[in-house]
Amino acid sequence: MRRPLFFATWKSNKTPKEVLEFYQEVYKRGLELKNKTEVILAPAACYYEISRLKMPKPLQLGAQDVSEIEFGGRMGELSVQLLKEYGVKYCIVGDGTWRLSFEQDEVVNKKIKLLQKYGIVPVLCVGETWDENKNNLTLEVIKRQIQGALVGVSNINDIVVCYRPIWVQQRGILPTPDYVNMIAKHVRQCLVDLKNNPLDASLPIIYGGQVTPANVKKYMAESDIDGIFFVGSALKVDTFYGVVNYDK
Repeated sequence: MRRPLFFATWKSNKTPKEVLEFYQEVYKRGLELKNKTEVILAPAACYYEISRLKMPKPLQLGAQDVSEIEFGGRMGELSVQLLKEYGVKYCIVGDGTWRLSFEQDEVVNKKIKLLQKYGIVPVLCVGETWDENKNNLTLEVIKRQIQGALVGVSNINDIVVCYRPIWVQQRGILPTPDYVNMIAKHVRQCLVDLKNNPLDASLPIIYGGQVTPANVKKYMAESDIDGIFFVGSALKVDTFYGVVNYDK
């Protein structure tokens, strides 16, 4: 059975005081989760130490990115050893922000291999641009991204795939739940084809793109959507709970 998974990130938002207040409020309220449901929160990297010490269970610490260079790295980047030292459990790779700027599939591939080497689960983001969507290239683009990211990756059963269409952030247009479910089915088939293994269909596939307490239930009702990647709704405790506890 595929596990439900919610991945929240604050990007570069929040002050140290606000981070502590958020954690304190979650601690007071508690967070009751269904069996095997996982909730990951990825703050800005400068809050890893606060999170390591103060993040309440059952929240797990996530990272927003990692360097593809194992030792040393470039100025301002975070190495995989640092993520491991802070107790990071999951890490985003291949987000559209980086893909549009400079990050190629080969770089995403290097990051996935490094994360798995250190026991951190990669959250592979895939998604198309508006032009690609309008030209009916979505399925082709996603297949290429999956194949490029997973070249030589022997253990693809220990990743999460997130469909995060770039055009949702660019234009603020939401895909319908049934459309996202169709994409999730395509992702599963790509994974099965890649390794010729029906077990690869058990990987969690999540959706990310302007999810709120008002629409999360519709996405989660679809058969092939296992969870949610969310940003805006993660910034306030009430909306954070509204997404994670959508069925209550």
